Amino acid sequence: MIAAEQQDFAALLARDDPRQLAAYLCNVSRYSASHGIAQGHMEYARIQRDSRYRDFVARMALDKLILLAEAVGAIAPDNPEQGEMGRGLRSSPEDLVELVEQRLGLSIAPPAVDGAMLKLHTDRGQFGERDLNAIYTAHLLNGLRAVRGRDTSVCEIGGGTGRVAYWSRRMGLRSYTIIDLPLINVVQGFYALRTMPRDEVVLYGERPSGEASGRLQILPPHAVEELGDKAFDLFLNQDSIPEMDQGIAEGYLGWIARVCRGAFVSINHETKAPYGVDGQAQLSVHEMADRVDGLLLEARYPYWLRRGYVLEIYAARLAPTS
Repeated sequence: MIAAEQQDFAALLARDDPRQLAAYLCNVSRYSASHGIAQGHMEYARIQRDSRYRDFVARMALDKLILLAEAVGAIAPDNPEQGEMGRGLRSSPEDLVELVEQRLGLSIAPPAVDGAMLKLHTDRGQFGERDLNAIYTAHLLNGLRAVRGRDTSVCEIGGGTGRVAYWSRRMGLRSYTIIDLPLINVVQGFYALRTMPRDEVVLYGERPSGEASGRLQILPPHAVEELGDKAFDLFLNQDSIPEMDQGIAEGYLGWIARVCRGAFVSINHETKAPYGVDGQAQLSVHEMADRVDGLLLEARYPYWLRRGYVLEIYAARLAPTS
């Protein structure tokens, strides 16, 4: 379904015109290449024509900022049983950003590379819903460092535009690998090269897969075969395994169980709603992982920033020890 929506992007890449590609990627949030991973052409058209929807998107970004502040302990969450409700809404966005920054010890202003994306404007940066989710997920990963005392290697399966990778590296997780569809690799490479020093980004083919310690490496799915039994300390999948073909999803989970030496973090919904042109039910990571020999569920929580999403942490019992 996504491939059908992104035919214009595939055609643009086939023309091998770097100027046209750069113009497209500078405003990717209004085009099909960001469908499903950021804003996309359909969302952009709706935002353009519907003022009420624009207001909804802005309010949703503010809601995520409040939830981020609560999640990291910058403000106390509302309690319907005791105390005053709506305190976060009465705080200015700038104050919320400052409190989060004090808590995390770094600026959370997103890089200004999202042309045509509707964001919440503040005097301390412009924030979209996915920026705030990425900051929180990176904060979670940084707190879960599976191996202390050395550089923790992270592998994210399905990396969106690469925001979690960017924020994870800002928070100290430097060795980071993304595995995603080739078309999306292009978007991720653009985002990375616009937000990080060039020598810290390794695109597919520039180095052997898995040999980019201390850098961000962006790989297509078939590179998993090249990685073989290379071990990673942390694996992340956020909002993508449920949409995969079942055989591909099972292959990823089996690979994780075999090579993960720390933890597998899953942030996904479990509604199993119909998806795609044939309306097949989406997958449940929780149900599938239960059937994977080698994955042991250690913790399960609601994901703070997205109602209906579950944060699960698995230990890989078959993980290599070296």
